[in-house]
Amino acid sequence: MDTVHEEALASAGARADGRIDINAALRSTLEGLLNAVMDERASELGVARNGYRERRLDACVGTVTLRVPKLREGSYFPDDIVERWSRTDTALASAICDMWVSGVSTRKVERVAAEMGVERMSRSRVSRLCASLDEEVSEMRSADLSSGPWPYLWLDATYVPCREAGAARSAALVTAVACSLSGRRRVVGLGRVDAESYLSWRDFLLGLRRRGLSGVRLVTSDAHEGLVRAVREVLTGASWQRCVAHLERNVRDRCRRRSVGDAAVGALKAALAERDPALARAGYRRACELLAARDPAGARLLEDAEPSAPAYPDFPREHAVWVRTNNVCERMNCEIKRRTRVVQVFPSFESLLRLVGAVCCDQNDAWLSATNFIDPRTLAEGYVRDPLPAEPGGEERVLRLVREAFDRKARAA
Repeated sequence: MDTVHEEALASAGARADGRIDINAALRSTLEGLLNAVMDERASELGVARNGYRERRLDACVGTVTLRVPKLREGSYFPDDIVERWSRTDTALASAICDMWVSGVSTRKVERVAAEMGVERMSRSRVSRLCASLDEEVSEMRSADLSSGPWPYLWLDATYVPCREAGAARSAALVTAVACSLSGRRRVVGLGRVDAESYLSWRDFLLGLRRRGLSGVRLVTSDAHEGLVRAVREVLTGASWQRCVAHLERNVRDRCRRRSVGDAAVGALKAALAERDPALARAGYRRACELLAARDPAGARLLEDAEPSAPAYPDFPREHAVWVRTNNVCERMNCEIKRRTRVVQVFPSFESLLRLVGAVCCDQNDAWLSATNFIDPRTLAEGYVRDPLPAEPGGEERVLRLVREAFDRKARAA
């Protein structure tokens, strides 16, 4: 009897020394509550029982053991209690089911399904899960943005293979991420565009404006010609920052010799490392001069980007690490690519949009609790940066550093 009594106390969270294990007590309470709910629901079906099957569920208080009732006729599974699938996994399961219907190779579909563990999911269950997911993605894409200004906006497109009219084509999906005055990031837009079409980008940005997007001070993106023109016409008053990481990559690719491209990128990094906008632009012009002597074609690309590449130094220095590149969108695109790579070619644009939308919804949830982004005090309307101390001979120092960086990279190559 003493052993039975000790086991009962342990299951209730009480220890032999009289102390109480709060987690164990909560775990026992949760386990009993869930099992009681499942018993009651199974009884409402009016079908004879055939015992139980045990399933383990990882909860915030630890792992609990569920006793799922077995029925002699039909089946019962508590979908609303044991939700195994996140938004993204549900979207993947839907895409896999669509692949089956579209006649994709059974062997390939089964291999993809096995990787995701969705072979035990019925199509009816996937349909039920996707109904709520589609509603959530639609709500994210049409949410009201008029709650306040959005000082910073990042735009980027990612390309995913998708079948249309029986042929596999590359679909360009653009994601728009904005930062509010509270310093929080949020995916504010998701849509399909023609990356080189001005009209396509303009329609996308006008959709954001109609939903209430306003107060944009700086837009960071790659140098798509249609996008740049649309930003200037739709988001009047906003500056455009060409992604520095993409610019460095483009300059390296444009130069005929890799050693010259590496030297140009080194000089560009040295120039844009300056916090003073005037010094950064002086260093940038010096990098253009050094490159022109080695590779005129690469120098023309750098000169054409001069109005937009050093745009971020005019904004608070605390924000430079976030607004000088498009990494905010690029990191999310890496997650999108990781998920879409499993499917390879999506059977329909709807399934593709569902998956990418699910990734965006998950990212919004993660950003909602993040605290290591921009300090909201530096986003306030009246915020004034502390002036940089005067530096006699600062321009000569920057020009020297840019020249040294260019020569050092050229010699190393």
